[in-house]
Amino acid sequence: MSEREQKAYTTFDAAKICHVTHHSIKNWIKQGLIKASRTPGGHYRILEEDLDAFREKYDMFPREKSSHKKRVMIVDDDPDALALMEKILTDEGFELIKVSNATEVGLKAAQLSPDLILLDFLMPEIDGFEVCKALRGDELTRNTPIMAVTCLTKEQDIERIFACGADDYLAKPFKADDLLQKVRDLVGSTRVNP
Repeated sequence: MSEREQKAYTTFDAAKICHVTHHSIKNWIKQGLIKASRTPGGHYRILEEDLDAFREKYDMFPREKSSHKKRVMIVDDDPDALALMEKILTDEGFELIKVSNATEVGLKAAQLSPDLILLDFLMPEIDGFEVCKALRGDELTRNTPIMAVTCLTKEQDIERIFACGADDYLAKPFKADDLLQKVRDLVGSTRVNP
């Protein structure tokens, strides 16, 4: 079969197949992880064999059917905070990934491609600043929005949080409406700066 006859996917088609947002697909194309060509109108097209090669390499085959839900990763060791965020977000239809172990954060974020990471910066075994920098340094998580959900409220702490790559900040304790508003805003966005 010649290249012309091969099936070509749009970024939206590829996103459905990989169970990620089309922003993720575009980012992976820009990072050189997925081979793609451009139409005269500037849209990406991905050949079936190139998408298959990418999915094979990154073990990205279809997951359970609930994957149309937006996926939020919560990194927090406080059971009360976790329970509250879980209730608020599952009631709104989000799929949750809960992590309280430092080594799992990057691994699960790369494997499960959350649409947003809620990161507590003050945990006994996890330095949120280091985790945030590590996520920004990994090509698979570089563009995932990160919101700090933390007790840190001093101006210099907040500046450090943004300096290490967080996209937004929410102080604990928080109101359910504030959490939801920020989550909705961030889930619809993708980082553009590397």
